[in-house]
Amino acid sequence: MTMYRMRQREFILGLTAATLDLRRSLLDLAVKHRHTIFAVHTHTQRAQPTTVAHYLLAVVEQLERDTARLKAGVPSNESESTGVVRHYRDRIRIDRSLTSDLLGFNGPTRKYLRQYRHGGLTCSKPPPRPLSCWSASGDSCRTSCCGHPRNSTTCGSQTDSCSASSIMPQKRNPVAFEHARAIGSKGLGQAQAILMTVHNTPFGDIVDTEDDLQPLVFSMFRDATRTVKLLAAAMRAAEFDTVALEARAGDGWTTLTELADTLVRDHRMPFRTAHAIAGRLVAGRRQHPQKSLAELLSEATEGLLSLSPMYTESQLETIPKSPALSWT
Repeated sequence: MTMYRMRQREFILGLTAATLDLRRSLLDLAVKHRHTIFAVHTHTQRAQPTTVAHYLLAVVEQLERDTARLKAGVPSNESESTGVVRHYRDRIRIDRSLTSDLLGFNGPTRKYLRQYRHGGLTCSKPPPRPLSCWSASGDSCRTSCCGHPRNSTTCGSQTDSCSASSIMPQKRNPVAFEHARAIGSKGLGQAQAILMTVHNTPFGDIVDTEDDLQPLVFSMFRDATRTVKLLAAAMRAAEFDTVALEARAGDGWTTLTELADTLVRDHRMPFRTAHAIAGRLVAGRRQHPQKSLAELLSEATEGLLSLSPMYTESQLETIPKSPALSWT
């Protein structure tokens, strides 16, 4: 059990180091792209303009929580059980405090039942789970060559962690992220298998936590660490086509929410009303593309408000743009 704890501690510290390295890679990218505008996605569709830095820092925040979970997994391995025989203290009466110190533990175990605690085994679950979602997301910020699952031309970003298509010369595939997604999912599955293996282990000395469990522990930490290291390497090589990202950020009415917010701020109307007006504006543009935005907005307020005309054409062209440019 002492050897199991020592190895598990090494696994946790190794995964923690890899996670911190990934955070550094993302922070370096965020510094470079504080003003790089792109459209985030919700439900796999372009939603609102933001910055690459804003998006990456959201991933960093998740990794910070994951690092705290990894750190919390270490104390459960900082007790050394050498000198314990089954349920009782070793009758040879060795100096257990000295033994713990020599082996690098904080101290000897105080209780002699259930010596191998597996609470720390699942501490590697957090990093692969959100990272798999992140690497699989359709956001154009995903630093793969085909930043969107359905369109290899929408990303505007490149990375060296890609491979050429076997038959299409113009195409590069985001293999690093695909491998990271698969390996991370495998690590998560192994963590679930560990929980299933020990969920009904009796309280006391038993072999459930030995040969049948330890291979799963090793492979889980190995794959979790591989996932994080692979993503860190890919992010260090990431490049963004800032012009293409910003050009796409305004497509698909992604700035329309700002119009609704402006109506709420300027006219103190309920957001639900402002939302309806903005929606009518879009519908009107589709039916009458030749009309000006000011005219369409005036028509959109009919039956809801008597505030016509609300804004001039030049005001409508600038209202949605300035907040997006100021989001850093």
